[in-house]
Amino acid sequence: MNQAFQVLDGCIYVDEKKALKVDVMANGQILACYISGSDKETLTMLYSSKQFEIEEIIEMVLEQDKENVDGEIWLTAEDVSKY
Repeated sequence: MNQAFQVLDGCIYVDEKKALKVDVMANGQILACYISGSDKETLTMLYSSKQFEIEEIIEMVLEQDKENVDGEIWLTAEDVSKY
């Protein structure tokens, strides 16, 4: 595992964004990753069952510098399910 990258344990559902939020530490900076595209219960179950896959996807996104202008990473439930 890349020590410059770490997904922090746990997640929370953010109603305003209609997405699950996962915090990521990359090079000493905390970034937010959001997973959208389904309801709270489904997203939470998806996170529980695919946590390691989500970490790999987030790491790939960071390596490709695909964060948005706010420094956030956005994934969909479909992105995670396909991985």
